[in-house]
Amino acid sequence: MNDVLIELEGRLSRGESVALVRIISARGSLPMSRRSRLLVMPDGAHRGTVGGGCLEAEVVALARRALQETAPLLARFTLTEERAGAEGLNCGGTVQMLIEPLGPSSPSSHAALAVLRQGLAAVQGGDELVLATLLEPAPGDDQAARVSIQGYGLVGWSGLVSPADLLGTAAGGSAWLVEEATSMVGQDACALVEAPAGSKEEGSLLFVDSLSRPPVLYLFGGGHVGLAVAKVARIAGFRLVVIDDRPAFSNPARFPDAEATHVMPMRGAVSRLPISRDAYIVVVTRGHQHDEPVIEEAIRTPAAYIGMIGSRRKVAVAWERLRARGATPEQLGRVHAPIGLDIGADTPGEIAVSIVAQMISWRRGSPASTAI
Repeated sequence: MNDVLIELEGRLSRGESVALVRIISARGSLPMSRRSRLLVMPDGAHRGTVGGGCLEAEVVALARRALQETAPLLARFTLTEERAGAEGLNCGGTVQMLIEPLGPSSPSSHAALAVLRQGLAAVQGGDELVLATLLEPAPGDDQAARVSIQGYGLVGWSGLVSPADLLGTAAGGSAWLVEEATSMVGQDACALVEAPAGSKEEGSLLFVDSLSRPPVLYLFGGGHVGLAVAKVARIAGFRLVVIDDRPAFSNPARFPDAEATHVMPMRGAVSRLPISRDAYIVVVTRGHQHDEPVIEEAIRTPAAYIGMIGSRRKVAVAWERLRARGATPEQLGRVHAPIGLDIGADTPGEIAVSIVAQMISWRRGSPASTAI
């Protein structure tokens, strides 16, 4: 959802007013990701989502109110059948949202813009950060209660990167701010933390929201299955790099959503790519003679996920050859092969769904062991 923050930065740079809505706490089942974000303009136009339906309409109305009053709000919703009525958002969960008006008349807008600019620039460069927002709620249990923004900050692996307002005091006695935020770096998650008793922020809330680029998928093979995997992976939010040794199967016209397309021999291709610890490698070339050299190099990278298409017999034969060339059982054990979840997939589209579903499962912390 960094696209929402990118649009927010652009609108603030142009001097526009907009309300940013973020989910800061949630319990139970929800019709949206806890990382969802929504931008609401003064006329009610909006970008992004926090669930759709009657809930989102209510959130948009509250955001427009916050823009008129130039005051942040904490809004709480319980998604029960009684509350949702005929339109029905009876998920049973409870969600709390921070609705923050930003723009020329917002006291916190300048600080927010400065932090957003630095954070988005760092993320585009491959850094992982968290955006930390210190809140001070007003007393009361209303559905939409007033809140004040005490400060923002960017926190990276090594601690405070860019403070604004109160987060800048962390080095002067409030180390818990940095410690809590640092623990969230790289987790693709968000959390709401209460200030510890005895701290000078006691009674305040710290909301930390990770900022990172979506993981990149290195797709080896641009044939029918590769093309289908590319389409499904992009919908699921993965960045895409395509590699094939045939120009007709790796080019921007065939893969218009790819960040890059490379034409190169499969042997040696992995070593020419910046494979990081959050990279995903999917090998769906046209034959084992092209798969094996990719896998042989991929198992020596820090990639988060490696998968290879093929029958169990093909995998067994390939593994025997790779072991003969020095691959260890631990290295080969990292590879999902045959790739994909066992859903009875048959067509390229179905196979692509099974592959990307397994990638999502791995990314979200519930690795699947079954394959097609």
